[in-house]
Amino acid sequence: MRRRYGRMVTAIGALPLLAVTVAGCGGPAPGPTGERTATAGARPATAGGRPAPAGTGASTEPRPLTGAQTARAMLSTIDLPVGWSVAKEDLSPAVEKDDHGIQDVKGDAACNRVVADSFRSVRPSAVVGRTMENPMARRSLMFEVKTFPSVTGARQAVEEARQLRRACATATAGPYTVHYGALEGPRRGDESVGVRMRVGGNRFDEFVIRVGTSITVVTFPGATSDDPGLVESLTAQATEKLRQAAAG
Repeated sequence: MRRRYGRMVTAIGALPLLAVTVAGCGGPAPGPTGERTATAGARPATAGGRPAPAGTGASTEPRPLTGAQTARAMLSTIDLPVGWSVAKEDLSPAVEKDDHGIQDVKGDAACNRVVADSFRSVRPSAVVGRTMENPMARRSLMFEVKTFPSVTGARQAVEEARQLRRACATATAGPYTVHYGALEGPRRGDESVGVRMRVGGNRFDEFVIRVGTSITVVTFPGATSDDPGLVESLTAQATEKLRQAAAG
C-alpha cells in the first residue's frame, strides 16, 4: 500500500502515519482545518495550460497532465531554503486504492455523508507525494500532486476539503480524535482552500490548490506554518510549478 505523507484532510487517509511522521521529525503539533477560495477571473487554460484566445473556437477544457508532468509539478529541495532534504517520496504516478476518497474518517451523519460522497467523486489519474525535513530546525513539510481526467475531478477534490472542515469539526480516524477547522491563507491557482487539523497535541495546516485538472497539496505540520513567509513562498511556488508542468 502506498504511504501517503501529505493527505491529512482531503483525499489523504494516512492520518496515523502523518502524526508519526511529524513526531519522528521532532515537529510540533498540528491544528483545525480551513479554506480559502481563490479567484477565478482568468480565461480557462488550453491543453498547454495557457488561456485560449478569445473567439478561436478552441476547446477551453484543460488537458490532464501525464504521469511525468504530475511528477515534475512536485516541489523539491531546490525550491526550499537551505537545510531541507527529502525524507520520503513516492514519485510513481500509479493510482492506488488509498488515493481515492477520504480514508478512515468517521463522524456524525453529516460528516459521514461527506466521506461517502468522496468515494463517488472522480478518481485521480496520477498521484505523487514527497515529505521534506529540516533536522536542524526540527520541522517537516508534506507535498502531494494529483491529476484528474477532467476539471470536474479536481474541483471535487477542492470541494471535499471545504465540506470536510464544515461537516467534520470533530471526527475520528482509527484511534485518533480529529478536529477540522477553517484556515485563512493566500489565494492561489484557479481556486484554493485551507484546512487546519488537530490530532491530539499535533496541528497540521494544509492548502489544497487547483490549477486546471490538477491539485497540489502543501501541508505544514506544527510550527512550520507559523512562518508566514514560508507559507506564502511555498504555496506560490507549488502553484507555479503546477502551471509550468501543465505548460510543458
